[in-house]
Amino acid sequence: MKKTKKRYLLKIAVTVIIFVIGGSLYLHKDIGRKPYYVTSTECKSCHENHYESWRATLHPHMFKPIESPNDILGDFESSDPVLTFKKEEVEYVVGSKWEQVYVRMIDGEYYPLPAKWYIKKQSWVPYKVETWKETPMSKKCNGCHTTGFDPSTHEFSEFGIGCEACHGPGSLHIQNELETSSIFCIGCHDKEKNRNKDIITSVNSSVCGQCHNRGVNTLGNSVTEGEFNFPVNYIPGTRIEDSFIPLSAKDDPKQTYWWGNGLSKNRHQEYADWANSNHSQALRLLLENHSSHPEKGELSDACLECHSTDYKLAPEGSKPTVDSAKHGVTCIGCHEPHGFSELSTSSKKISAQCKDCHIDKKPGVKTKKEPPHYPCPSEQVTCADCHMPYIVKTGGFFSLRSHAFEIVPPVSTQQTKIPNSCQNETCHSDKSLEWAMAAFQKFYPEIKSNGE
Repeated sequence: MKKTKKRYLLKIAVTVIIFVIGGSLYLHKDIGRKPYYVTSTECKSCHENHYESWRATLHPHMFKPIESPNDILGDFESSDPVLTFKKEEVEYVVGSKWEQVYVRMIDGEYYPLPAKWYIKKQSWVPYKVETWKETPMSKKCNGCHTTGFDPSTHEFSEFGIGCEACHGPGSLHIQNELETSSIFCIGCHDKEKNRNKDIITSVNSSVCGQCHNRGVNTLGNSVTEGEFNFPVNYIPGTRIEDSFIPLSAKDDPKQTYWWGNGLSKNRHQEYADWANSNHSQALRLLLENHSSHPEKGELSDACLECHSTDYKLAPEGSKPTVDSAKHGVTCIGCHEPHGFSELSTSSKKISAQCKDCHIDKKPGVKTKKEPPHYPCPSEQVTCADCHMPYIVKTGGFFSLRSHAFEIVPPVSTQQTKIPNSCQNETCHSDKSLEWAMAAFQKFYPEIKSNGE
């Protein structure tokens, strides 16, 4: 009886040991390997709220295979001669808000078909009619419209802009989460010690700039410089300039992408405008201004609430100081990246965000030295209407706001044809340009005739 009991206990012990070793080997199967992409669906089990909110944004739908006839928004019953292909030829779509490009695979490569659909205007327009067969999306588009793009194979892990496009490959993060929640591993693995060492969470605007930008890739990893119209092998949070050669206004003599005053004219250029704005330099300007005026006293970390996004978003107890903060006002200082906020579509929320820092510029606020900030009724105009006018064209009309955070005076329209802040959208659109120029000069006499 005693022998039977001993054998029974021995069997249990051996089973437990095998189970523990087997479990550990399974959890450690990726040890020594480089991180790899696992796709956004793997994030859902732990981050369901973030996942579902992200799914409702435009990012995951920027390039997708046809799953339903409703995915195709264009009118294929149209007799428009621009439409030279059939709906049945469409295998993939790019875009779902302003315009939609139609794609099919030919000989293992994705190609855009020679007409696109303007969604808001409900019309067809030609698209790379002469060059569409010379526009492989693996070279021109897929680095930004997919996640986990491999420049050596042209393969990718996921259609659209997924979690790992901003946070980096997620395999090690998943492995570490398993290790620190498994009864077999918690004795050796410290969850707090490993937290955020296996996944990237960065406020750096370069994360957005990898796609909201124009230019070509740099040389590296057997990739020829200029081979791709996007950065390759970019690691989120690092400097985009190390992976990318941006296009600038000086490279655009025909003014295809920039207006004559240097502001962006075309889409995918938000990063370029932001990089030249005072927002991007907010931290540097704060430090320089204080060093030039020591009589103002000691610089407080509280100033960073407006001048530094890494300070603003850091949890209490982990906030950087004036000496350790790294960034000015970056993209996610205004844009909540997971889609929880309606900021991108609500002008009122944009204004509320602006007023958190620009308190002296609130409507109607008067000082001894300055008149009201602007003459228009505050219930009819927002900060963005003047400082982020619609000057970028997509979908056949000026539908995107400038990210240079500059007033565009009416005189600029006379000089470069750029839409101005006073007559933007429906604002004073019923008045003449001459009226707008005179009214602007009357209210802002200190601004020079060239708009500076």
